[in-house]
Amino acid sequence: MIRSLRILLFSVLLLAGGQCLAQKFVWDVTFDSRFDNREYKSAINWPQTLFGARLTPEVGLGWGEGNSIRLGTNLQADFGARSFYTDPSLVMYYAYESDNFNAYAGLLPRRKVMGDYPTAFFSDSVKFYDPNIDGLLLQYKGRLGYIELSCDWTGMITNTDRERFMVFSSGRIGSETVYGGYFFDMHHFAGTYLVDGVVDNVLIEPYVGVSLARQANFEKLSLEAGWINAFQHVRALTDGYVKPHGVELRLRVQKYRFGIFNTLYMGGNLQPYFATHGPELYMGDPWYRVSRTYDRLEIYWHPIEKPTMNLKVSSVHHFDGKKWGWQQVIAFWVNINNKTFEKKK
Repeated sequence: MIRSLRILLFSVLLLAGGQCLAQKFVWDVTFDSRFDNREYKSAINWPQTLFGARLTPEVGLGWGEGNSIRLGTNLQADFGARSFYTDPSLVMYYAYESDNFNAYAGLLPRRKVMGDYPTAFFSDSVKFYDPNIDGLLLQYKGRLGYIELSCDWTGMITNTDRERFMVFSSGRIGSETVYGGYFFDMHHFAGTYLVDGVVDNVLIEPYVGVSLARQANFEKLSLEAGWINAFQHVRALTDGYVKPHGVELRLRVQKYRFGIFNTLYMGGNLQPYFATHGPELYMGDPWYRVSRTYDRLEIYWHPIEKPTMNLKVSSVHHFDGKKWGWQQVIAFWVNINNKTFEKKK
């Protein structure tokens, strides 16, 4: 695969230097590092330490108004390991970007997603260790909000691997002070060539929110209330859909770069088939396997929050209704591209 990648990179560079279609050479480099120490004593989540880094270089051709074709790779490793934790993965996609509309198709970086999806939909581990969307991402952004839709093909069927894909979406509309929106995820979890079976997994959360940051002279001050509902069905069974649901409240407060982010979920187990299908079926945090109450309190320092660089240090406390768990996180990333330096000229 590495040899093929070198050939493709060389081909792109040749085209960039020629006159055929090429109007400008575009590039992008992202470095992402995460220290995540999880000290849990809960029966529904497990202790572990995740400590690694990822480098994602991209090169490509840009033409017209916002069109580009890009090629790159994800080089990802866990610190202390003798080799890459995962094999280098290909980044290869078409992009159209404008003031109001974005479209991406191919093997594209997950960081292009606009929605701030709750951990009930995508856990921190998924966001870091699954950096690509394999498929399509469409986005519209306007004065009153945004909407996006994506299809991510997560598994190709073989004798041992299940066919899997996800359709997820989010949107928001309203003013700076009062707003509403939604998060949606439909996971098609099928069988292999040798083992039949489909599991339907749908999760949706409409929410409303209020932000008083500007009025109170805070960097962040908001409260959101959402209703999470799951619709899940193992077609091999005859008991139809199970529909766990609950209320989720999210409070954000930040002043002088210090803040708290508290998430309170009150409801049923959103992952009822975790014992048999595990994280392949559920991309959300395993904490949502609770039967009644889950509270996540993040106390953090966010000294750097820029388009090109971000550093956040967090102390995260989890309560599953019976026991507390403690998590320490240091997340740092840098992103630079040709636009970074064009703006300075």
